[in-house]
Amino acid sequence: MIFFTLSLPKPTQPTRVAAVNAQRSIFCRAVARGVVVFFLLGLFGASCQRKPNYTLVNHSYEQPRLGEKTFTTNDRQSFSYRKFLSKSKNNSEPKTVVIALHGFCGASIDYENLGKHLLEKHPDFALYAYEVRGQGLDPVLERRGDIDQAENWYRDLDTFTRLVREKHPRANIVWQGESMGSLILTNAYRCEIDQGLRPACDAIIITSPVVGIRGDFPIWKKHTVRAIAKIFPSARLSLDTLSGGQSVKMTADSSHNEQSETNAWHVERHTLRLLIQLHDMIEEMKASASMIKVPTLVVHGGQDYFNDTADVEDFYRRLSQVPEKKRLFYPKSHHLLMYDSQKDRVIGDIGKWLEQLPARSSHARHHR
Repeated sequence: MIFFTLSLPKPTQPTRVAAVNAQRSIFCRAVARGVVVFFLLGLFGASCQRKPNYTLVNHSYEQPRLGEKTFTTNDRQSFSYRKFLSKSKNNSEPKTVVIALHGFCGASIDYENLGKHLLEKHPDFALYAYEVRGQGLDPVLERRGDIDQAENWYRDLDTFTRLVREKHPRANIVWQGESMGSLILTNAYRCEIDQGLRPACDAIIITSPVVGIRGDFPIWKKHTVRAIAKIFPSARLSLDTLSGGQSVKMTADSSHNEQSETNAWHVERHTLRLLIQLHDMIEEMKASASMIKVPTLVVHGGQDYFNDTADVEDFYRRLSQVPEKKRLFYPKSHHLLMYDSQKDRVIGDIGKWLEQLPARSSHARHHR
């Protein structure tokens, strides 16, 4: 995630002052490095284009299409997906279909644990997870680490959902997002409501949400970074530059740095355009919460580097129009809940929540 904008866990006494000073020192060094990088990019002719400079691969399908392993979007781009769908029930329709969005520097395989659990324990459920545009398994190599506008993420989600709905017309459709995935689905829902449209989901699961901007980030620095992003939107920056090389624990026994060395889908550098849009999406999360009108589950951990428990609780309280809501909190868990030490409990609890959802016809009216 974006190290310079996220809420940080509050250190306990007596190390709080030392921790804050250390964080400020790291942050100042990171900003200094970032500013130097930005201006060097300018001196050496970094692109000033507002639009991406890569060539899109338009497919022959002129309409959105759900293939066996890929789907085609409204703008004729193709992204792969994986599905966990029981084949042992004589092709009967699943009761519930989860459409899952992975997080920043993630991939659809992040949902493998949950998908396998649903197949084993809840065979009348299905899970579809697609590769998010601009992330590490985007088929357009130059687009990895970039997004020209966040609305493309929202349109991809809507298109994929409607294609899956056509395939399973009687099933509950549940949007599930982890980390950045939760940013996409929550903001997509709000945008649909703003346009007077009906969001295409029947329920929502938000896991490891990033719902707050770090309070000690100076306003002038925020404006400076944004101004530079407007001049050099396609300039790329590594997260190590912003974090000052600080290691972040993603699970009890792994860090972001360790995972980046082994994950084939890791993206080393991201454009300023993408980072700024993620920042803006985080700022919209709490306002978006008040617009959600379908059953919602919020799942988060107490050791998550990227969110503060109080911020998530505030977000949860703002789900004021939700007919049924529930919050699952795991004090010992980190950001990647479904791969951490309490993963079996987390996944089992998600399955139980899905099980109690009412039939689609009885609650679909809540979001019409």
